[in-house]
Amino acid sequence: MPELRQNIITGDWVVIAPERAKRPNDFVFPESVKVTKKGECPFCVGSDGYKKNEKVRKAKTKNFYVIENKFPAFVEDETKAEIRSFYPEKGFYRARPAVGDHEVIVYNDHDSSLVDMPKKDLGEMFEVLQDRYLAIKKEKGVISIMPIYNHGATAGASISHPHAQIFGTDILANMVGREMDGAERYFGINGICVFCDMVKHELKEKVRVVYENKSFVAFTFFASRLPMETWVLPKAHESQFENTSKTKLNELADAVNEVVVSMNKNIPNIPLNFWIHSLPTTSEDSASYHWHLEIAPRAANYGGYELGSDVVIDIMSPEKAAEYLRKPDKNQN
Repeated sequence: MPELRQNIITGDWVVIAPERAKRPNDFVFPESVKVTKKGECPFCVGSDGYKKNEKVRKAKTKNFYVIENKFPAFVEDETKAEIRSFYPEKGFYRARPAVGDHEVIVYNDHDSSLVDMPKKDLGEMFEVLQDRYLAIKKEKGVISIMPIYNHGATAGASISHPHAQIFGTDILANMVGREMDGAERYFGINGICVFCDMVKHELKEKVRVVYENKSFVAFTFFASRLPMETWVLPKAHESQFENTSKTKLNELADAVNEVVVSMNKNIPNIPLNFWIHSLPTTSEDSASYHWHLEIAPRAANYGGYELGSDVVIDIMSPEKAAEYLRKPDKNQN
């Protein structure tokens, strides 16, 4: 029968409905349509779009370069940095300028994708993201920074050329705030980081572990919101992504690659997102919070109940999802 599960960090509830579960090959996604041809792509080195971007190559490496987003969600504008809130419509609502930073980390290989990217290049991408994270952290007013990757049109990728993004904002991201509150409550009761306890528990139980290496463990989340939702956590306690060593970033790339390749083998052309949650810039360190990366395959859409209640129904149990992800080739038979 369906089962209610609670997110141990935030307290949010989800419904796991195993009787509605599907096998991975029941999900079908058409091959992603190439939004831009190689000769017309604004992200390709040497293209008109590349040449016209005045702030291109902020952090040029062998395989990546960084530009400002042409249509940013947050704008780096010093003239508005001191403006706090304003109250439109006769003071009924509250608003404020969306000040911050929004950059794009572009992979040089137009014909590649997140799934095809070699582990060493993915490790380089995480190094560039970390470099930009540290630079954005110095900007006035930035409180929360979040690196993300959108793979596939359904996951929000408007340009097919592989690229990551990084957002710097003057507000604390809602979910990070809820995680921090829950983590502090757990620490106050148990005297230990909830994420560290999750790592210990998942490695002991093994039923949801998908992959592990020396420094990271990847497991399907107990209270998952989407089929095959997978979290990647450092095994040792670390609260800040920006302080992670280069060696560990390469191990992060190893873990992420293993998971996304397995997801794609289970569900060919699967669209997905990943993002990194880390401590806000206003905190130096935290004994209760633990940075992590979340991978969200877009194999299901939210319906009226999910949108109306904010209680998500996941049609695949995390335990069965982990089984599929551990043995992707077997599932194709």
